[in-house]
Amino acid sequence: MSQEMRARAMIGSRQLLVEREAPARDRALAHLAEHCADRAFRIARDLLGEPAAAEDAVQEAMAVAIGGVARLRDPAALEGWFYRVLSNHCMRVLRRQRWLAVWTRRRAADAEMEAASGPVPDAALAEARQRARLLLAVGDLPAMQKAAVVLRYGHDHSVEEVGALLGVSPKTIKTHLVRGLRALRAALGEER
Repeated sequence: MSQEMRARAMIGSRQLLVEREAPARDRALAHLAEHCADRAFRIARDLLGEPAAAEDAVQEAMAVAIGGVARLRDPAALEGWFYRVLSNHCMRVLRRQRWLAVWTRRRAADAEMEAASGPVPDAALAEARQRARLLLAVGDLPAMQKAAVVLRYGHDHSVEEVGALLGVSPKTIKTHLVRGLRALRAALGEER
């Protein structure tokens, strides 16, 4: 068989494979869009800090998930696998964009200055200041600690679920949570 004929046979077999996988991909995309998109957006927004970045992350994760859905051995694990793909993508974005901490610091400083320039603070203003300080402190955490804290306390995932989403053991998540909470307490000046 000539090399050209082998190449045509390979292209034809790939085309058949793609045509057979198309209905499964379409069903998976429909399921992810219908059942997972809102939760995925909230997770990505809390991890990345910006709605636009979260939308991009969800779209990227869906593209990766749809491209790899044929390799998924257990179709029932689609949602968990998708959230893991999303979490991994967000972690890569955080590692690439260290400027996020600088932006968060500026935002918190601006809120602090606005609050300080106003009248005597009342309870709502004090709460807003505390929230701004907390956001600043969370933004300054290392990527894994930030992800663990946001997913555990911001999205009420169990330690086991956070570990599955981030691809590490529950013991590792507990370590990141302890270190992250310790850093947050220190940043906020709280004693335990």
